[in-house]
Amino acid sequence: MKRSKQLVVVSHCVINQNAVVDGEARSPGIMKAAVDWSYKQGYGVFQLPCPEFTFLGPERPPMTVEEYNTPEFHAHNRKILLPYMEQLKVYQDHGYEIVGGLGIQDSPSCDPGKGVFMQDVIQLAAELGVNIDFFWQIPNTKTGKFDPNHPKSVFGPVSASAEKENEAVK
Repeated sequence: MKRSKQLVVVSHCVINQNAVVDGEARSPGIMKAAVDWSYKQGYGVFQLPCPEFTFLGPERPPMTVEEYNTPEFHAHNRKILLPYMEQLKVYQDHGYEIVGGLGIQDSPSCDPGKGVFMQDVIQLAAELGVNIDFFWQIPNTKTGKFDPNHPKSVFGPVSASAEKENEAVK
């Protein structure tokens, strides 16, 4: 069987909800709808590390974007991300397509639009020439179910320059 040579880059908790802050899980284990969608599309799933888990551990308290937006957390993110971004670069340099990312709406770390970790993902990817320019998201709805055809599951295009412009407005 021929490989698709297509990857979707996913937040850690899409595959492992055990990493989520207690009481915030949207599924008991994996987010099945997102995994099923990836499978049907023929996408390989490239799982990122969980920055909150590796920074504060499994018993951490819920925190906000503002609480995570510190020099220490950004430095931690870059440290844990570098080997993942280097691996994505190797894939890309060998003809694989990174079709996009899959984040978590309203997560202080992994929301594609405001998450501190995702800002660092997008910035480091741009620095290394890794093309991740479109995001879907697990919606923050009652069911938390991913549906790629529903507007709440589509975040849309992103770029490091757009992130810098958003930061300048803040």
